Amino acid sequence: MKRILLRKNQERRIKAGHPWVFSNELWKKPSDILPGEVVEVADGRGHYLGTGFYNGHSLISVRLFSRDKRDLDAGFISESIAKADALRQRLYPGSKHYRMVYGESDGLPGLVVDRYGGQLVVEIQSLGLDIRKKLVIGALKETAGPDCIYERSDSYSRKLEGLGPALGVLHGEFSPEVEVEENGLRFRANLEHGQKTGWYYDQRENRAAIRQYAGNARVLDCFCHTGGFALNAAAGGAASVLGLDISEKAIEQCRANAALNGLEKTCVFEKADVMQVLKRKAEAGEKFDMVILDPPAFARNKKSVEPALKGYKEINLRAMQMLPPGGMLVSCSCSHHIEDEPFRVMLVDAARDARRTLVMFEFRHQAKDHPVLMAMKETQYLKCAVMRVE
Repeated sequence: MKRILLRKNQERRIKAGHPWVFSNELWKKPSDILPGEVVEVADGRGHYLGTGFYNGHSLISVRLFSRDKRDLDAGFISESIAKADALRQRLYPGSKHYRMVYGESDGLPGLVVDRYGGQLVVEIQSLGLDIRKKLVIGALKETAGPDCIYERSDSYSRKLEGLGPALGVLHGEFSPEVEVEENGLRFRANLEHGQKTGWYYDQRENRAAIRQYAGNARVLDCFCHTGGFALNAAAGGAASVLGLDISEKAIEQCRANAALNGLEKTCVFEKADVMQVLKRKAEAGEKFDMVILDPPAFARNKKSVEPALKGYKEINLRAMQMLPPGGMLVSCSCSHHIEDEPFRVMLVDAARDARRTLVMFEFRHQAKDHPVLMAMKETQYLKCAVMRVE
């Protein structure tokens, strides 16, 4: 196994458990390393740090998958997938709907696997696992015995790895329309055209958490997507729920999901430009008892953090203006480039400009099937603040 040496004083982050080695941290490497090849990483004095796979096309030159001298072979991949799935079975006993593998947090950098009953949707975001796709599929078949494995490797991160999109059936017969069970509710999702791999499992526990605050409330759910928060609010006893989204297909799916759960009388969904509607309703003095904000990622990279925070501040300020004293604001961000503290500061700034006071009840993150690797802040991306507005 070939060895890569790091520059002086570049090993501290790696020793602490972070699995990425960046190109500017490399000191010495063999000239004949192949893309995706497994290598050992050592500090400048030659002390072993870990084993990973190399990619000279990426700013992330090495992604570590083991702190032992292991190869990325069928045995290692099968062992890691089985361990990850066993964890989810403990978290959600009897469930067949969850994120089965969450990349670096499960020791398989760049691999995401979501389970939808008998079907698995796979997203591969790293070169090292992309060239070992057959081993991954074999391990999934051995561990989960799925009816179908469908690949949706079409994220922007693949371009950064020197990879193009990859879509298609890898095993079995694919059924794009599925029904997801979550928090006692049923949702229809499309695995072929839906966002992410078809469903946002990461908000599962946050959607359940808002129920206790929704009783008898008039709720506004902004960026409602396919109705996850809206239907959970209704199931929590909301008097009425208005869901807004710019996508007509999403609104149609919301209505179908509401009917599926017998909540169509409580929930109304409208196609709308949420940013414009928020401004218009706030200026008109319209009031709600709870406003939920779950927008798409505003910050796609570090350069866009500042304008993204301005966008988050704008929608939160408008939401606060529509809430009476004691009203509830649920504010989310899935931009991993925006960390907890800048998000909190943005909320405080928005409250100051709205001349309101925020009282935090909960500051939540992604669901437990998206575990956080403590040494890698990039694995903790979702923020969900549940607040009372005074």
